[in-house]
Amino acid sequence: MEGMQEDLAEAFCVDCGKRMRGIADIMQSGVPLSCAQLDQLHQEFDTLFGGARAVHLPETERFFRSMASYARYLRNRLRDGQTISQSAWQDLRAGIAVLRCCGDEMCLEAGNNDRDARLQAIEDRINKGDAG
Repeated sequence: MEGMQEDLAEAFCVDCGKRMRGIADIMQSGVPLSCAQLDQLHQEFDTLFGGARAVHLPETERFFRSMASYARYLRNRLRDGQTISQSAWQDLRAGIAVLRCCGDEMCLEAGNNDRDARLQAIEDRINKGDAG
């Protein structure tokens, strides 16, 4: 059983690196992003959320879940014609900037203060319903 868990963790790390490169590609165009780009980000983060859950990385799982929710939140606001402020886009960029995959060890690190601060800012923005 332990070998299977190690194989899953290794597969997650490989997939995480690939998906993070995809996320970086999406962000290359800068902000604001389109609804389609935000949908792509949501899908990538949601997939990474599921992967982190499968390999029992609860902090990483929570972060990817919040990033997926934030991408969807921004997409819904944009779709509804609401303004998205530069600070809301900055929260998205900053959240992505602190994401690292297993090769960088950061996604496995407990108590990463920068990641936790980004997570809190994103969750606060979603919960307050304020992207302006």
